[in-house]
Amino acid sequence: MSAPTPPLNWARYLRWMLATLVACVCAVGAFNVFIDPLGAFGTQRIAGVNAVKPYLDHHRELARWQAARRLCPSAGIFGNSRAEIGFDPTHPAFAAQGLSAFNHAIPGSAASMAVRQLDWLQTAGCAPKVALLGVEFVDFLGSTKPGGLAPSGPAPAIDGRVLAETVFSITGFRDAVKTLAIQRARHAATLTERGFNPLDNYVTEVENSGHYVLFRQRAEENRRIWNRKARAIAPADGSPSVDQQAVDAFLEKATAGGGKAVVVIYPYHAEIRLMQARLGLAELFADWKRLIVATAARHPGVQVWDFSGISPETLEAIPPRGDRRTQLKYYWEAGHFKKQLGDQVIARVLGDPAANRGFGVELRPDNVEAVLAADRQRLEALLATPSPLRDEVDDVTRADRR
Repeated sequence: MSAPTPPLNWARYLRWMLATLVACVCAVGAFNVFIDPLGAFGTQRIAGVNAVKPYLDHHRELARWQAARRLCPSAGIFGNSRAEIGFDPTHPAFAAQGLSAFNHAIPGSAASMAVRQLDWLQTAGCAPKVALLGVEFVDFLGSTKPGGLAPSGPAPAIDGRVLAETVFSITGFRDAVKTLAIQRARHAATLTERGFNPLDNYVTEVENSGHYVLFRQRAEENRRIWNRKARAIAPADGSPSVDQQAVDAFLEKATAGGGKAVVVIYPYHAEIRLMQARLGLAELFADWKRLIVATAARHPGVQVWDFSGISPETLEAIPPRGDRRTQLKYYWEAGHFKKQLGDQVIARVLGDPAANRGFGVELRPDNVEAVLAADRQRLEALLATPSPLRDEVDDVTRADRR
């Protein structure tokens, strides 16, 4: 006859289960902090383990701010995804001037985001000596309602909510595992310690689909976005738009302590310029440049550099449909340029002796009209000359021109 089974001690069992659960949560949290996918905690980067960080689409402001706060850079790059992808903060022109740079640019953000970031840096005692601000025409397009610039507010902090979402969560664990997985990946989506997104994952996109598909998708997206916006870059009552106020505030703050500020008009591919002309936006684009120059002129020493003109660089030929071998030198698609072209922009605006002096022009109140007139002539000549680029633009915009 077998011995009777002792009664189950439920209290002891529940304590054991609770202790196991707490231990597992703590272990996962410690693992997530050690791997630090966002780079928010400043955990040491170990080659082959967590040195390469994945490009993540959440907590971007927090991650950028925490990294910038630790580095306290003396030069800053501000703007949207064009700046994030195109402007490498490790360009030697920064070091040549004794500067340590950081890329603060956040995709989809406007100049108001740059103002907040600059306020946070100044509050932390890390005001940049040199600030490069990329400005975006589409941000101003459709600005018809008067409004005021919102206050910056406190810098993002690692609070309880952030800990719950990044450390003690399935999402945080998934990001940590992803970090481990990309350490030796061929073309992973990554973000460097200084905020630069090399967009290496697009190499695979081009191999799979070809540059033509990327250009076409972006062109059709631009057409839809532009057509939804009013044909104006400022409120009808003559007051400055929020975006103009943001650029104005950024330049005032960046130069207040003797710092240098440079406004950069991005090197849009010629496809974008031709599409603007076909859709009736070319003169508004010129008016926008006049507005940027006038805004910058209120702040002594601020330079405005325009890289959007028709040039050999912006005329890089789009590979034909079906070509999946060609990897362009300067562009991913018409709106997003590669580091190779961004390097030329940085060299030019920072006065690198080796810079390509035929690329880009400084806009000033005394030359802006002449530069715009010359640019208009080049654009009209391009429109009047049959080419694969003109045919592609006409195909994209045909429905809107009927």
